[in-house]
Amino acid sequence: MTEGKEGAVRKSIGEVLHGVELFPLPKGWTPVEALTVVKCMDPNGQMTWCTRRTSGINDEEMLGSMMLQIELLKRDMLADWENDGDDDD
Repeated sequence: MTEGKEGAVRKSIGEVLHGVELFPLPKGWTPVEALTVVKCMDPNGQMTWCTRRTSGINDEEMLGSMMLQIELLKRDMLADWENDGDDDD
């Protein structure tokens, strides 16, 4: 699902993601911009994914941050797999 259909009005994150909970930011950190990947259910009950970002994030930042998250997730998953306790030695 693409962002910002023509004529769409931006709303606060709390309004758009009402009821969705996240872990808080570290103490002393101030949010500046946000990029979210949201699992949604459409009116027909089908599950789908969409992204939303604040106005200060350009395409290059969005791509870079998503690529970084992919690499971090792959590293964490590999570490979990390597440390699963099933030694065949």
